[in-house]
Amino acid sequence: MKNISVSIPGGNGRMGKTLLDLIIDSEKYKIAAATCLPDEKEVGLDIGDLVGKGKIFQVLDSNPMKLFQNSDVLIDFTVPEATMFHAKNCYENNIPLVIGTTGLDIKQEEELLIFSKKIPIVYSANFSIGITLLSSLVEEATKSLGRDWDIEILEMHHKHKIDAPSGTALMLGKSAAGARGQDLSSVKSVSRDGIVGKRSSDEIGFAVLRGGDVVGEHTVLFSNTGERLELVHKASDRSIFASGALRASFWAANAKPGLYTLLDVLKNGG
Repeated sequence: MKNISVSIPGGNGRMGKTLLDLIIDSEKYKIAAATCLPDEKEVGLDIGDLVGKGKIFQVLDSNPMKLFQNSDVLIDFTVPEATMFHAKNCYENNIPLVIGTTGLDIKQEEELLIFSKKIPIVYSANFSIGITLLSSLVEEATKSLGRDWDIEILEMHHKHKIDAPSGTALMLGKSAAGARGQDLSSVKSVSRDGIVGKRSSDEIGFAVLRGGDVVGEHTVLFSNTGERLELVHKASDRSIFASGALRASFWAANAKPGLYTLLDVLKNGG
């Protein structure tokens, strides 16, 4: 199979640079285009220099439309508004899309579903293989333990993360709620302060920590009288997310239209 040409918006961001670094070192992928905002200092910088690899004679561009030229797939770890712009243009140009952006609202997710009728979209709050397995374990544990067990989710990320709870924490919450036949929006509790009263049995609580350079830590706690079960995942290197996204992009480049998760990719040979 030929190399997959990958477009990376937000190429000067944390995930963007990690993706570009891995692509430069890979024999399976090549850079179709990488962009940043017009007013950012990295505009015009050689991508190789950007990630400390030395010149590769491709530069970081400020024109977002370059992302949709000669690209086999686009990987997006930006912000919701930018993601929807990229999704619309991928839809119009028949380019498969991998999305790791968190914080999309219901309307935006509904738009992705429409776009996925024409192009393959892999959309996940977390592209770690371990988190994908954790999500399945949470669902299994919830079904096995039953409703007598209280469920709480604790997450910690670096101080620069802008959304809370994290998309991954919400994904884990959806796995638990779904296993109970519930919608997360009707049972989640994201704020406890002051006299809040007794915890309801169906409630799924979230606690959020922010600080330092923590890549990502998630703990799902199942508590009952006399015992507690904790399922934990700790990420120490953000390259695991980039590796998972690249794996998804390789699969998506030849997939049928549809809206997929990383678990779908893994189950279907990705």
